[in-house]
Amino acid sequence: MRKHILFILLYFLIGASASHAQDQDDYSRERFRSAWYIPDGAVIQFAGNMGMVAVGPHYTSYNRRVAAELLAGFVPKYQGDQNQYLLTLKPFYQPFRISVKGGHTITPLRVGIGLSYHFGDQYSLKWDEIYPDGYYWWSTRLRILGYAGPSFDFRFKDQTKQVKAISLYSEIGTYDLVLTSLIKEKGLRPHDIINLSVGLRIGF
Repeated sequence: MRKHILFILLYFLIGASASHAQDQDDYSRERFRSAWYIPDGAVIQFAGNMGMVAVGPHYTSYNRRVAAELLAGFVPKYQGDQNQYLLTLKPFYQPFRISVKGGHTITPLRVGIGLSYHFGDQYSLKWDEIYPDGYYWWSTRLRILGYAGPSFDFRFKDQTKQVKAISLYSEIGTYDLVLTSLIKEKGLRPHDIINLSVGLRIGF
């Protein structure tokens, strides 16, 4: 299990160090001249159903409206017998950005639907045969996530450096099981299924 996480982190670090220097005006064009697997950013996120802490590479489309992250998450054991590890594919859509003084930008809304995969013997893609078919419709190993929130992007004036920008973001989110519970159970309220996360992204 730990080997999986270490491999992901190693890939992230190698990819990050391999990113090429780009001028701010040619950011998108130069990004797509590089190999597709080279990220244009790195992310660290706290909470959000993706782990107590999650890290990974960030990729942006040509027009910068669509982006995706691959986050390796970690949840330390509390009452359980062992730590938990998960991997989340986190795409999102950014419909527009607002430019502010100094070349910085505000993204009022980043919204997306992602998928988390939980490692460990305690999780399974399907239920044991002792349960009738369709008795449980979900998998304990996979979770479908929804999330939305703003981002503030601070770009450095010297674009010849490896790190060109730092972004701070926050999100509210939920996932499939609790969303279904809200619909089926009358006692739950929207705030019972909503979580809050914050994150830091470094742009190359």
